[in-house]
Amino acid sequence: MKWSGAGTNTGHQVAAYLADCGVPGVPEMVRTVDGGLWSVHAKKRLTVVPWIDGVRAADSGLSGEQWGAYGRLLRRVHDAELPDRLREALPKQSHIDARMPAVEREVRTRLEAPEGDVQEELAGVWAEYDKVIADLCRNRPREPYGPRVVCHGDPHLGNVLVGRSDARGAGGQELHLIDWDDVILAPREQDLMFMLGGMGAVGPATAAEQGAFLAGYGQHELDEDAVRYYRHVRAYEDVIGWSHQAITGPDEAYALDVTKGILSTGLAALATR
Repeated sequence: MKWSGAGTNTGHQVAAYLADCGVPGVPEMVRTVDGGLWSVHAKKRLTVVPWIDGVRAADSGLSGEQWGAYGRLLRRVHDAELPDRLREALPKQSHIDARMPAVEREVRTRLEAPEGDVQEELAGVWAEYDKVIADLCRNRPREPYGPRVVCHGDPHLGNVLVGRSDARGAGGQELHLIDWDDVILAPREQDLMFMLGGMGAVGPATAAEQGAFLAGYGQHELDEDAVRYYRHVRAYEDVIGWSHQAITGPDEAYALDVTKGILSTGLAALATR
């Protein structure tokens, strides 16, 4: 069950369409009594999918064979042909990216007079990585113009479950791509960027893992400019978003550690080379 006000309801429609078409790895959605994909409670969408008896790939890791399987899963998503009405309804800009400038201004204002140890340390981190953060905030690469496909939008291993398709043990050790709130119509590199480094425990950790994923994904000539663009966008979202959480909570100390990792060795370090 998921109760969320984030993202767009188009994501639920895309996930349901792909599952209904039999795309392996996309969990089906349980319809409401009147046939809908969600119900609304306190202005948020409540969705239900069948229980998947498994663990997050970010916690368990993936074998070489599973990395290949995940490449094939994501390729099937990207190759899917959506009905015109659904394709036209898909957002072409991340809803998270759209609100980041306002969040950035709030973070900068709060760090002018930090309160408490976490905010004091965060202010020091922002001072240390001032040039990197300024680059992320002000020097975005040109947006790519390549062919657009349906993209999950956030296909890191935190959104992949490894496990059986139901609690009775049916289905074997399958991969399931969950959390479709951030679906977007974009070049494939929007999603592939997550598999090309800088993602820590939620992406490939070795060249062999990356190679297995790409082999499973199949032939595609990477648009390096598109990779650069989407890496830059995500690094900006992550630095600002996690910094904001370090200020407002929850888990302020954890959010601070994540922010430091993104800036020192993670996506921001790659995006601003």
